[in-house]
Amino acid sequence: MKIKKIVGKVTSAMLVFTICTTALAGCGKRKITDEDIASAKQIDKNCIFKQEGFTGILDEGDSVEGLGRSGDKIAAICKTGSGGFKYITFKPDGSDVQTADIGGKEEDFIEAPTFDDEGNAYLIYREFKGEDVISDAFLEKIDPTGNVVYKFDISKEFSDDPFFIRCLEWSNKYGLLCGTSAGIQTYDEQNGLKVLVDKKLISGMDGIKSIVELPDNKMFVYYFDSNYHQLFVTVDADNKKAEKKLGDAKEGYYDLFFGDKDGNIYTEDSYGIYKYDKEADKLTKILDYRDSSIVYDEIEWIYRLGCVALSEKEIIVPYSKDEGGNTSLVKLTKVNPEDVGNKTVITMSGIAIDSDIVSQIMEFNRTSDKYAIKILDYSEYYDYSDYKEMIKQFNLDLTSGRAADIICFSGMDSSVRKYVDKGILLDLTPAFEKGGPLGDIELLPNIAEVMKYDGKTYTFIPSFEVSTYVVKSENANGKNSLTYDDYDKLIKSAGTDYKDAFGSIMDRTDQCSYLWAFYGDEFFDLKNKKCNFDSPEFISFLNFVNKFPEVEEEVDYVNEGDIEQVYIEGRGIFYSAEFRNIWEYAKLKQVVFNGDVEFVGCPNNSGKNLAVIDATTLGINSKTEHKDVIYDLIKELMNPDPKSDGFSSVKPKFEEELQEATREPSDNNRDAQVYDPVSGDFVKLKPLSQEDIKKFYDYTVSINSSVEFDSEVSGIITEEASAFFAGQKSAEEVAKIIQKRVSIYINETS
Repeated sequence: MKIKKIVGKVTSAMLVFTICTTALAGCGKRKITDEDIASAKQIDKNCIFKQEGFTGILDEGDSVEGLGRSGDKIAAICKTGSGGFKYITFKPDGSDVQTADIGGKEEDFIEAPTFDDEGNAYLIYREFKGEDVISDAFLEKIDPTGNVVYKFDISKEFSDDPFFIRCLEWSNKYGLLCGTSAGIQTYDEQNGLKVLVDKKLISGMDGIKSIVELPDNKMFVYYFDSNYHQLFVTVDADNKKAEKKLGDAKEGYYDLFFGDKDGNIYTEDSYGIYKYDKEADKLTKILDYRDSSIVYDEIEWIYRLGCVALSEKEIIVPYSKDEGGNTSLVKLTKVNPEDVGNKTVITMSGIAIDSDIVSQIMEFNRTSDKYAIKILDYSEYYDYSDYKEMIKQFNLDLTSGRAADIICFSGMDSSVRKYVDKGILLDLTPAFEKGGPLGDIELLPNIAEVMKYDGKTYTFIPSFEVSTYVVKSENANGKNSLTYDDYDKLIKSAGTDYKDAFGSIMDRTDQCSYLWAFYGDEFFDLKNKKCNFDSPEFISFLNFVNKFPEVEEEVDYVNEGDIEQVYIEGRGIFYSAEFRNIWEYAKLKQVVFNGDVEFVGCPNNSGKNLAVIDATTLGINSKTEHKDVIYDLIKELMNPDPKSDGFSSVKPKFEEELQEATREPSDNNRDAQVYDPVSGDFVKLKPLSQEDIKKFYDYTVSINSSVEFDSEVSGIITEEASAFFAGQKSAEEVAKIIQKRVSIYINETS
């Protein structure tokens, strides 16, 4: 089975890992080089921008929905705090603000706005009809006073293709340009849609994401093919010619291209903003988000909302940092390299480093005059199709003496044990002891244990999630753990099947790869250098997984609401829960199961509640020269701000997070606003009782196993288990083979 895209919350971070390593296609990024390693130890002063906010443009509660340029002014479509939309224009310095009401409803949304030099706005207006219902869509022209000049019904005209028009661009020569399924088309009220550039000229085009008009009467087009690969071309519409561009674009993935008044082209990704060098046919980074201490996650939805380049030194972008997700505007201005102060660089390396960690590091960098944490994220250089190669290089760099000062193990697929054994990690035990620099941090007792190896603390965990299985209390029948036979009986009595009972989007093989990580010490414990796959328990596990269907069809989109609907209808029984916050628990009780629930963990015959702590885990290089500064950073990381995703490992903060759910949630609390598939609306969750809070607290602190997913072991299991699933070998034979192979692997890596 291949899953192209999952919309909404995926059930588990481990599930994300499973999907990434078995299903998602790559973008073809380049490999990391010695030059990249060296550059991670210094700040590029030529890519530093400062961030400045605008005042007096937006009213309280307003949120930017689209951004562009209209002549010499900045133009924005905004959603108002009371619902509906308005059109705002202002000069780049924030003066001469003009506002016009557009109208509309709060649940509607606007896409792809563009603006002409006369102050008219052109946009796609979608009237919301429900979570899983295609909305009505209109191509509209809005004049500077907010009046609708025309309204073209796209959904009626192209009912078989609701996203017929994906992007809009204003051209002083051709008028309104529409990136459509037919190519590039112009539109006006008198002539309707007319093909300007046929899709045949844009080789392999399946959809257009961006059009940038160039000063030489040409157009730069960013498009994708049927496999969603990104491609680029420069089109001469008058002479019907096309020239391929951006030879180095396979190195990254970009969602938006935009231009300035001089015809320069820019793009962005999660690491920075780039300018297109026409002569060299390549992208050159002009702004580095992390070196500038700009949090990318706060540069909200750039690819959807757009941004404006006044020049390569001044760029206006949408920005969000409040709990309600309201989006405002900031100007990013290049800092003269000579004015960039010198700081001692402390390095951090990892793979797909958690955004909350990055945000806190950026805050540390902004407030420190002497030090800057420089992040080397290997996922910036490798695609997940090369995941094994990326892990191999990461391990090689750590074991060959090129380890960063701080090492992030989240996103890794192997045990921290090997780095402890090789002496790479600093023993933090004295630091966390009373009187030590971290001694005043009161950790949850189970998290403190998870951080230890051989009784010593080698890692620290700022935040974590709880991964387990949940059922209705009546189905638990007073038990805190269910056997495989219990599962069979519940599925049979409900008249459902294994796929629906688990709300599964994975086939048998993926289930095998995903589920075994829950079993911790039962099967595989690299932390203590042992495995136990040739046991009756693992044989029962294989027989259990074999009852899942072998799904062969490709699943394009999976909505969270679609998964939960199965449980609401009673066909789903066992819910794979990834508790990132206490409101996830409230949601299960009040929306998904509509009643009390029990945390039963994964099925097993040993009577254990098999659940895991899925944690953000970091360690310190034993050879670092910056221990004291890093201890200060650890203190900050262990105290995440309210926007952080995941529970705090600090006992008082964790208790505070749980108690929050006993109070009426604010309207800005996004975690407490959830989609209800039954009503088709978003509902506010109700406060939990103290009894609920105690139940969740007691369960959480009882979990002493953490996720140490190892793709090598996972590969061995799925490879050998496939013979059993195909009926070629017995479960007992497969279990013995897996035990032998994993034992050899443990000995080789110890």
